[in-house]
Amino acid sequence: MSSLSELEACLPRLPRRLLVGLSGGADSVALLRLLLLRRDRGEAELTCVHVNHHLRGEEADADERFAAELCAAWQVPLTVLHAVPPEHPGEGWARSARYCLFREALQESGAEALALAHHRGDQAETVLLHLLRGAGLRGLCGIRPDTLVDGMRIVRPLLDLPGGALRDALREAGQPWREDATNRELYYLRNRVRWELLPLMEKLAPGVEARLAATAALLREDDQTLDALTEAFLNRFGKENYLPRVELARLPKGLQARALRAWWAAQVRRGKERSLSAEQTEALLALCAAQTGDRLSLPGGTAYLGWRCVHCLTGEETAPAPVPFDGGPALMNGITLVAERGAAGWGDGLLSQAVPSELPAGLTVRTWRQGDWIRPFGSAGKKSLQDYFTDKKVDMPFRRRIPLLCRGSEVLLVCGLGAGGLPALSTLDGASTLRWIAEKPLPWMAA
Repeated sequence: MSSLSELEACLPRLPRRLLVGLSGGADSVALLRLLLLRRDRGEAELTCVHVNHHLRGEEADADERFAAELCAAWQVPLTVLHAVPPEHPGEGWARSARYCLFREALQESGAEALALAHHRGDQAETVLLHLLRGAGLRGLCGIRPDTLVDGMRIVRPLLDLPGGALRDALREAGQPWREDATNRELYYLRNRVRWELLPLMEKLAPGVEARLAATAALLREDDQTLDALTEAFLNRFGKENYLPRVELARLPKGLQARALRAWWAAQVRRGKERSLSAEQTEALLALCAAQTGDRLSLPGGTAYLGWRCVHCLTGEETAPAPVPFDGGPALMNGITLVAERGAAGWGDGLLSQAVPSELPAGLTVRTWRQGDWIRPFGSAGKKSLQDYFTDKKVDMPFRRRIPLLCRGSEVLLVCGLGAGGLPALSTLDGASTLRWIAEKPLPWMAA
């Protein structure tokens, strides 16, 4: 049997200012008692939060009173928050409401992290639940000891300790706790795992709880390695709302799925992360191998497959206002057009082009509009800009971003793609160079 002081010595290093989730049950009471030992040594500043879900009537109110009395006795500030249950609440609602209120309390408390009382038994149950429901590596990692959930840091100091040891230490200290009767109801799958499956597995293979928790810890190391590889890839290629197809295809399939899932979450985040399910991730992977122009509706937006990239579309983009151009710098979408006197060469026709010095006067830099047309350089005929984009295999989402140098509806220069309708030069004498200066690589340009 371990004492509270012996168990406290097993806790990891933690942030100094902690908000402790206190339900009144044995696990959360044990967590508070252990952290109080650190507070009394001047190593921690504690605040508690209790959430009353109002799902168990008087029992829930009694839990609230118990938490208040405990915090008063130990001189710990307590915030009590109340959830308003819907007509048909369930476990999912209770967890979502609780974490929403936790986030509110964490912000108000000024604490560095929320401390929750999940222990080794909870870890073993979680691994088994995820296995029964069908999970990949991330799910089989189980509960993480230190993680961010929607920007809220959550630490779980008891994750390596068995629940039985926590209860034994409380009994030795004469510390009461509250029991939630619903934890015994076999209607819930987690309770059946706890009271039926794990005891059976323990009979077949004694020590299974510790081995399941150890397996989860090993898998978390692998998961962290894959996360680092994914982060490195996205830092190079995934900071925008498009991913280059050729670069994505170079990754192993497992990393492709992980990269797509992380990239999508980053692109559609609007105060809350929207994670793709396994099925949605597989569908997005399949899209990347489908026909150019295919689309897929996903949480937070639409995935679109272009010639060069897969895109995350989250709404209509507003076209920037046209910019008059008479040779001075014209900035649009992070790209600047300038006219440099004294051409240094004919230009590459993509980002630079030699033109008569008088040409720039009275022109406009803007983006594509219906009715725009171009006479491709060296060609006698003209074509719609839409057909020109198609010929150049420009992804549809890029077409509204590309700066154009225009004279009315006629397009003279298309940034990164080519020129049209420019007077022929027999000599560079008296010529200027029109040059597009981009802050970053242009994804619509051919590799």
